[in-house]
Amino acid sequence: MQRWTIALSLSILGVSGALAIPETVVFMPTANLCSPRSVYLATEQFGVPNAYSQTRTRCFYTQLMLTNRFDFGVDFVGFDNSQSRQTLGNARFVLNPPSGRSPGVAVGALNIAEDANPIYYVVGTQSASFGVFHMGIYRQRNQTGWSSAFQTSLPFGVDVALEYFKYPDGTAYTSLGAGRQVNDAVYLYTYYSRHHQTRDGDLFGVYLSFTPFRLF
Repeated sequence: MQRWTIALSLSILGVSGALAIPETVVFMPTANLCSPRSVYLATEQFGVPNAYSQTRTRCFYTQLMLTNRFDFGVDFVGFDNSQSRQTLGNARFVLNPPSGRSPGVAVGALNIAEDANPIYYVVGTQSASFGVFHMGIYRQRNQTGWSSAFQTSLPFGVDVALEYFKYPDGTAYTSLGAGRQVNDAVYLYTYYSRHHQTRDGDLFGVYLSFTPFRLF
């Protein structure tokens, strides 16, 4: 059980921070434009695959999109467990939206909390005829991490993504995810993340995201 606890603590510090800005089938923040004057909600549950019932963590994510370029949010990680509970903030600003000729660029911060060190980042997004590419660089204190992802849409409305995310502390995951729009308001996404060192650190999770609600 000790190794499951270690794996879970890594996942809380890692995956939860990456999910701060919900993006369908990718964990990392992107340079995509927002739906202005709206709020985005998502709920997630993840855990170690071979001990899911003992290690599962439930999360609730909120994101307020003030304009099509600026958004910020608060994430509630492990809200059903006092031992692993965290409240984390994030913010993002799109410097240049993606276009057919040039990639989009955004800057932001993750893991904003009183007892945590923020992760600052620069990310880029480039669309192609067969999918979308994302790249990111992350800085926390004097440590640097990076991520890359590719997402595309398959027939029958299924979205898939392959992603590599190395956090500034050196923890890394390779993730494969698939999602589908259930109806006009709900998007269902499931993923498997492989830890770069131990299978006891692998993660399986599902989350539901809700179409942004227009505020005014």
